[in-house]
Amino acid sequence: MLHQRIDPVLLLVWAQAARHGNLHAAAESLFMTQPAVSHRLKNLQEIVGEALYQRTRHGITPTAMGMALLRIAEQIENALEDARTLCQDTEKMLRGSLSILASHSNAESLLPQAIARFQQLYPGVSLRLTATNSRAARAMRDQADLIFVEDDLTAPGHADWVQETLRETTIVLLAPENPRWLGLAAAALPLRSLAAESLVWREEGSGIRDHALQALKEAGIYPEIRYELSGLAAIRDAVRCGLGVSFVSALNDGSGQRPGLITLNTQPRIQHRLSVLYRREASHSSRAFLELLRQ
Repeated sequence: MLHQRIDPVLLLVWAQAARHGNLHAAAESLFMTQPAVSHRLKNLQEIVGEALYQRTRHGITPTAMGMALLRIAEQIENALEDARTLCQDTEKMLRGSLSILASHSNAESLLPQAIARFQQLYPGVSLRLTATNSRAARAMRDQADLIFVEDDLTAPGHADWVQETLRETTIVLLAPENPRWLGLAAAALPLRSLAAESLVWREEGSGIRDHALQALKEAGIYPEIRYELSGLAAIRDAVRCGLGVSFVSALNDGSGQRPGLITLNTQPRIQHRLSVLYRREASHSSRAFLELLRQ
């Protein structure tokens, strides 16, 4: 009767010996000495209380008990191989979830293609994207795995987070597609010429708003904020309807393919950086998503 727990290592040693039919060959495959193999097999025989093999002129032949233990040992080998595959090929076997907080510009321009590609490669990962502004995304960073913002500032006092700039572009002026603005589109528009314009602003906390306001102040313009809308869709509709002009990322609207709208470069140019924050100990899913973005 079995009275003590069998060390799985003993079974794995026995599997090699049984398959080779020779203790010397088994020792070589295990990078052990033959006496060490013999000692482990002796321990296993003492635990089960029966002989595992019979000696022959050419080596060893498993007994009925030996064959039964060989089948169990092979199950252990298979389980270990599954575990090894899971660890080594994590990128191909990702499971779980990925939570993303992103500014509207990131959510619209930088992320859609990456998300589609990620889901093709890793269908086992459920992904949730929440669009907000940069300030709110930073404030809620503990609720997500990846945070996409519109600056390259390092958050003080948060050593467990890393910030990386992914794209560098510019902020452009969004205007209605009418003769006046079409006539101005040929050259970069001086920021000081916007002093008397009606400006439609993103909500407070928007990265584009912060950068545009700073650029206007540097040009000596301190605009009145009369129209403040949340999200890019609302901004485009307001400009299209003639409420005023606004500022958007060149990545979002710079192609000039929005019906009823045009974009104009400014002088000086307003720099715009899209960045990501992630934990230093990032999950496998987070690292895989970041690799897609860096390609």
